Amino acid sequence: MAQGFKPAKPKKAASPKKSSSQTKTGPKRGPRVIAPKKKAAVQAAKTKRQQTGAITARIEQEMVSRASKGGPLTIMNKAADGDAHDNKKNLNKKNLNKK
Repeated sequence: MAQGFKPAKPKKAASPKKSSSQTKTGPKRGPRVIAPKKKAAVQAAKTKRQQTGAITARIEQEMVSRASKGGPLTIMNKAADGDAHDNKKNLNKKNLNKK
């Protein structure tokens, strides 16, 4: 047998690679919504989506500012004021009991 160069073996046909992430089987989560077709309904849906986004963004921004201040993290003012008022009462009771 002669020594030296050996021809390369023929390569196998490339098989299609599977994606690394597996797709879930079964129904999708969340509500099923049929997109509106009428012009007025499309406009109403767009307005509602914008309002919802604006409200959510405002609430998140307010919560971030309250968290950075170190105050109570409640959305309702009366509840926050009531908690602060209750905390003061409890502190006063504890101080009176110590005396």
